[in-house]
Amino acid sequence: MAFKSDSKPSVSNSDENSTLLLAAAGAVSPVNELNAINRAALCKTATVVHVQRNDVVKPEGAHRWMMYLVEGTLSLYLGKEEVGTLSARSGDALTPLFHDKGAYQTAKTNTVAKIVKFGREQLDILLREQQKNAIQVVDVEVGELENLVFDDIVAAMAASDVRLGIPDAGAKKILATLPGVSGIPELAEIITSDPGLATLVVKAANKIDAANAEATTSIRGAISRLGVEATRRCVEESLMENTLVPANEVIEGRMRRFVQRSTLSSALVQVLSNDVPDCKADVASLAALTADIGELVVLTYANGHADRFDTEAELASTVDKLRIVISSWVMSTWDFSPHFVNVSTTAREWYRNHTGEITYADLVTGALLIIQSEMPDSADSSIPSADNLLLARRLQQAGIDLTSPGDIVKAATSHIMSVQSLLKAG
Repeated sequence: MAFKSDSKPSVSNSDENSTLLLAAAGAVSPVNELNAINRAALCKTATVVHVQRNDVVKPEGAHRWMMYLVEGTLSLYLGKEEVGTLSARSGDALTPLFHDKGAYQTAKTNTVAKIVKFGREQLDILLREQQKNAIQVVDVEVGELENLVFDDIVAAMAASDVRLGIPDAGAKKILATLPGVSGIPELAEIITSDPGLATLVVKAANKIDAANAEATTSIRGAISRLGVEATRRCVEESLMENTLVPANEVIEGRMRRFVQRSTLSSALVQVLSNDVPDCKADVASLAALTADIGELVVLTYANGHADRFDTEAELASTVDKLRIVISSWVMSTWDFSPHFVNVSTTAREWYRNHTGEITYADLVTGALLIIQSEMPDSADSSIPSADNLLLARRLQQAGIDLTSPGDIVKAATSHIMSVQSLLKAG
């Protein structure tokens, strides 16, 4: 992929470097996540390094700098052995040099090359501030039922008392199993059996040293941060406060399908992540479990107005209109990782023109497409077929074939059965 710039080249060396820096900033990851103003601010402290034939490029100061090859070619060495080459304007050149320190230790050029260096700490600060200040406008046409549920959610958010309904049957199984579980792996499996419970445990973990600690990105990470005993107490309290008995068959059916879809999606992304080295299975699992958490919030508060939801169509319409808005709102308020918030807002953008590396949002989208193809939620589902979708083609390039999902579903189902077996043992 070539670097592009809207700026016109200048004859001065300073302007030429500025053009090169701006072009690189708009193309390389994760610098390209900054908006134009912040990219320009980052470029003011960035530099262009001219590499000569006898120069050796090393990862000194890699904690301070993110370096990218923008012109020429580098030979990569592990010790004295040449282990590869890197060319400017290639896909690999869009990621920082030495981001995988085990792959190579030094780099040289046989001719000349240019490297741009961006300040890592400044980039992190700008990304955090940009996320805090981001404003997203969502235009949703709502009616009386949506407003009825939304007003209850707003009141609960204002009181910091949002509930996530956990079906009573599942809650009873978890409570029965919990006393016999002591290890982190088994405890994590129990928690991930219910998306609402998983979300509440992560919410609790995020409160630990919230001012200094990074957001929790996996259930095992949440358990480690809380401690096993504190996690067990959190599970018990969450179940007691959030166990929900559906008030009618329409809500009961939709909630059952939500839990099934979320847990299957969580298992599917763990399988899909095996083909994407940069995506961790446990992080992907949590991203899938929480991606549609807004739907659970809507169902929880719709249950208080069960007499107004007589048909599946009425409930489905309310869920579809509010799900994404509530998901991102709740997760942002509960200090979830910005990456997870992005999954909740992006995963259902079926027709997006995908470029760059595979992300957790892509894996969750892939899982939802597989579920649609194998077990559609309803006859008039809004989830399209994977055939001819640009994202599906991009995933296929990474080794994930959504048009033949049989083996993926089989592997995911096997994982779910092992978790259910653990619960039944209780």
